[in-house]
Amino acid sequence: MPTAQYLLSAILALLPSPHLQESLKALLLLLLQGHGKARPQHSQTKSPSALSRFFNRYAWPTRTLIRLARREAERALDRARPRRGPKPRLLVVLDLVTLEKRGLFRALPLSFFHGKWGLHLGVVYLVHGELRIPWSYRVWRGKGEKSLSLLALRLLASLPPWMRKAFRVRVVADTAFGTIRFLRGVRELGLEAVVGMRRDRRLWGGERLADLRRQGSRVHLRGVSFPLWAFRYRYPLPGGGWEWRYGVATFPASPRTLLVWGRRRFSIEHFFKAMKSEFSLGQFGQRTALGGHRFLVLSPLAYLLAHWVKLASEEKGCTWWEAARRLFPEPVALILSRELSLLGLWPPPPGKGVEDACLCGICGRCKF
Repeated sequence: MPTAQYLLSAILALLPSPHLQESLKALLLLLLQGHGKARPQHSQTKSPSALSRFFNRYAWPTRTLIRLARREAERALDRARPRRGPKPRLLVVLDLVTLEKRGLFRALPLSFFHGKWGLHLGVVYLVHGELRIPWSYRVWRGKGEKSLSLLALRLLASLPPWMRKAFRVRVVADTAFGTIRFLRGVRELGLEAVVGMRRDRRLWGGERLADLRRQGSRVHLRGVSFPLWAFRYRYPLPGGGWEWRYGVATFPASPRTLLVWGRRRFSIEHFFKAMKSEFSLGQFGQRTALGGHRFLVLSPLAYLLAHWVKLASEEKGCTWWEAARRLFPEPVALILSRELSLLGLWPPPPGKGVEDACLCGICGRCKF
């Protein structure tokens, strides 16, 4: 847990006043409660107006906070990589997530995509061993703006140069990024990629990608000057049954290897599921661009802190709330004492010993 504690202490030191520090603690604690609806009115330690001003009015260095979190994430990656043997692989998962919104959000760039109205985010997610790091995001404004492939390439270009030298970076993306521009851009960056493809993509010979029956076949897509290696896999449908899905890789490999790396893209789906259902990624009620951006920064930050606490914990099945208890013992004790008082168990009756008087569950002597 030293990494999480150090990052939290450094972030709190960035804030210019104790009032802002308490507001940040209240927001992170609210996110770590894991109920999926972390709005200012749900906080038990700060007022909704104070948290709203923290998001939208108060001046605190958001970009510096992002740089600090990235710097600590880079140190964690550097410590985790082996120093001997072949160059380790770093999985970079690239995906587009839509945060559906209803209501008036005039300051936010909302648009339609695949029948969903909301905020579309291109997200880069790093995986190395047990480490899971949400690296960066950018807002895609939908059709009519810069292409999704260009936005994805800019996200990949944000990876620091030392990371490309220390790791063998392999990018995994879904069909939305299966364009000629994206494949060329990944190759120019010197990265390997496994990308989903539509089944009707044409080859130089005129046949379609769906006409291939051999896994790991070397193919030449129309408009792409370098060879690719194709594969397919069964994708289960929500209503039952399955269908064939296709993908290509920019490096030669066996069919089994291509399938393994293609399936690793779904690791980001577990991340999105946790962020939406527990860390309230799509439930923010901020109506300003600054407030929305700050929420989209703090929500992955809470996930990152809790993830590092769970990695450092010796207990199996450490929950998000237990991670919050270790990061914020005083606010958690305050919340628990209020809940105990509503149950009539706090304050303890007079004449009890110290061990019997403690009911907070924080100090280690509590039997509640």
